[in-house]
Amino acid sequence: ALLALTPALSGATAVAPGEHDGAALYAANCSGCHGAEGRGDGVQAMSLAVMPQDLRFIASRADGTFPRWFIEQIVDGRQLRLAHGPDGMPMWGTIFTRREGLNPAAQDRVEAMIDALVDHIEALQVEVELQVEVE
Repeated sequence: ALLALTPALSGATAVAPGEHDGAALYAANCSGCHGAEGRGDGVQAMSLAVMPQDLRFIASRADGTFPRWFIEQIVDGRQLRLAHGPDGMPMWGTIFTRREGLNPAAQDRVEAMIDALVDHIEALQVEVELQVEVE
């Protein structure tokens, strides 16, 4: 019985890896700065030292291919911290680890949360069509 209560007592979720809702995680953790649609226009954006990126054009800025590994590293923040600097985005890998725990199952949940967030960011991408006017 104690084992069944452990996640609730520790604040960790009982959600299995892969069952995380990226849109809900984004709304709870990212939209305040990046905005509901990823435009960089969240309610907290103007109060930040560095304006949040418009997440909708990540793929277009990377020649049309979403750079998943790079975005995972930025969202996680534990290894690629220099991209944000001291006033940048929170290190979600550290924050989720504090929430979930350090054991292997907890780290699987942390990775699943990061994957779900990145899936949602990838879904926000819009295609940019270049129009060339010919005279």
